[in-house]
Amino acid sequence: MLKIFTDGASRGNPGPAACSYQVKNEKEEQVASSVFFLGHTTNNVAEYSAIIKALTWAGKETEGEIHLYSDSQLAIRQITGAYRINKPHLKALYDEVMSLALNFSHVTWEHVPRSHPGIVYCDWLCNEELDRHQ
Repeated sequence: MLKIFTDGASRGNPGPAACSYQVKNEKEEQVASSVFFLGHTTNNVAEYSAIIKALTWAGKETEGEIHLYSDSQLAIRQITGAYRINKPHLKALYDEVMSLALNFSHVTWEHVPRSHPGIVYCDWLCNEELDRHQ
C-alpha cells in the first residue's frame, strides 16, 4: 500500500504553475517525491497534473492499493463523483486520472486540509520550483 500526497500551485491563476507529489509506504517512510514546472496554467490544472504524475509514477511501482490525498476539494470531489465536471479541459484530465486508477487493485481518494504535513511538503516543493522559474 502506498500513500500519495499531491499539490498543485499557480501564481496568478492562471499564471506560472507547478505540481508535486510525495509517496510514503506503510511505515510512513518516503519512497519518492517529485516536482514539475507546468508553465502558464490554472490551479485546477496543476492539482490534476499532480495527481496524474503521481499515479503515473506509482503505476510503475505497484498494482496494489493506493491512498491518494489532496487539498484540492474540487479535484477530489470530481474524481469521487460528488461534483459534476463542467469544463472540457478538466474532463480530459479526469478521464486520464480514471484510466491510470485502473492500474491499481484499489484507490482511495481523500481531501485533506492544506495543513496536513504531506500537503505542506508538496506545497513547499511547488513554491521552490516556482521560485526557480521567476
